[in-house]
Amino acid sequence: MALSSWFGRSLMIVSLTATWVGALDADDRIEVERWLDRMAQAVESLDYRGTVVHWRGDQFDTLKIIHRSDESGVRERLFSLSGDPREILRNGYEVKSLLGGEGRVLIQSQLSTRLLPSLPQKRLDLAEQAYEMHVRGEERVAGLQTQVIEILPRDEFRYGHRFWLEQDTAMLLRSALLGRGGQPIQQLSFVEIELDARIIDSELEPQIQAEIVVESRLAESTPAFENLTESDIDSTAPSSWVPPSVPVHFQLARQGQGTSESGAEFQHLLYSDGLASFSIYVEEDDEGRGGSRVESFGSVNVFTGRLSDRQVTIVGEVPMATVRLVGRWMHVDSEPPNSR
Repeated sequence: MALSSWFGRSLMIVSLTATWVGALDADDRIEVERWLDRMAQAVESLDYRGTVVHWRGDQFDTLKIIHRSDESGVRERLFSLSGDPREILRNGYEVKSLLGGEGRVLIQSQLSTRLLPSLPQKRLDLAEQAYEMHVRGEERVAGLQTQVIEILPRDEFRYGHRFWLEQDTAMLLRSALLGRGGQPIQQLSFVEIELDARIIDSELEPQIQAEIVVESRLAESTPAFENLTESDIDSTAPSSWVPPSVPVHFQLARQGQGTSESGAEFQHLLYSDGLASFSIYVEEDDEGRGGSRVESFGSVNVFTGRLSDRQVTIVGEVPMATVRLVGRWMHVDSEPPNSR
């Protein structure tokens, strides 16, 4: 066989194989997106109560979650069954965190938070280029059969995910946040759950009575991340504190003004790739604190530094490399970009 003929046939085989694998990847992505879209609806719209175990590193917590959705909106109560008494109450986009023990504290915020992630389809469209998406096998969780979904990052600037979704409802019963090599960083799993539960008002009322109240809220004009529209995601509203570049596939999803518990104003920028997100907070720094630092709180990494007379904080459930890179591109701890 002539070398040119062999080479040509080899190229054809490689091309056909790549096309076949690409088609499989596309089918997997479509199926994953279908499951995750159903999961987002189930997590928000179903009524359920259950016991959850959450572990990261050598820390292990047991929590109770009670969730109800009706014509009045979504209400949720999450409270600890181990360790110090803690409660998180959600009423729509209003969140209250209650900390027990000495000097019981209530923290009120319009910043949404939830134990179970909500990933509507419009966000997943952004994630296609940043992640590989796969449908894996089936496993039992909390006595129920689940479909396993895996989402793996294409670079070092985001974490991966593994979700176990109940076969009939697509309710999220277990999740794992994945680091480099697909190793779990933290996991969360229901050990028992009652779906379509009848939730009465008293189950959603707090048991901790606060002595101190702290409030942190974004300006009312700031749109909620859960309600982003395409115009919100593509927003190019002017800001002197927008970094000149961010890791590939992250986009500006929201920006606005906020007020801290001390009354200080700050600017908030939220970037997302459709699954992962990080925030940039810029506020005046009268104390003149110098030097940058990076801190880790489980899977959350925080970069703090100075830019002219401002303090810049970059925080998110993203790898340390992400917050470091954004800080460097913002010239934090250097002269402001417009002074060069």
